[in-house]
Amino acid sequence: MGSGKSTTGRKIAASLRWNFADTDKLIETQYSMSVPEIFTQKGEKFFREAEGSALRSVSSKARMVVACGGCTPCSEENIRLMKSTGVVVYIKLPVAALVSRLEKSRTSRPLLKNQRGADLAATVTELMNMRSQWYEQADIVADGLTITIDDLTGQLAAFIRSSGAFL
Repeated sequence: MGSGKSTTGRKIAASLRWNFADTDKLIETQYSMSVPEIFTQKGEKFFREAEGSALRSVSSKARMVVACGGCTPCSEENIRLMKSTGVVVYIKLPVAALVSRLEKSRTSRPLLKNQRGADLAATVTELMNMRSQWYEQADIVADGLTITIDDLTGQLAAFIRSSGAFL
């Protein structure tokens, strides 16, 4: 949350002239509800299953950049699917940077429940501790504080070419 996945993904897709999908937006469209509404009305377990379904629906498409929700890669099934059908990029940021971004964000995030300051930092730290083992399996781990969109796009293109595919 707050790493810039959607913004970065859109820019990379435009740079590569590929399509872009955001799994959260796909889920919201499918259920005609916002992510917070889905969490409230149907629960987190339902949402996690919808994330997996959205991921499966976009994973078979070529020339697609996908921004996944923060917990999407946090299962064996999902991370295996992501790595077998594409290049996985982790935009890595320190907790302090994430907290700063999240405090400025206008997006409602169900797992944060309007937290601020030390409470927000504690929750983000806890989530990162639980999720980092999954995130670190990415093909490209990018320093979110220093890398530019152009540099990340270049790394992504180089990785794709080194895998034997062409843009």
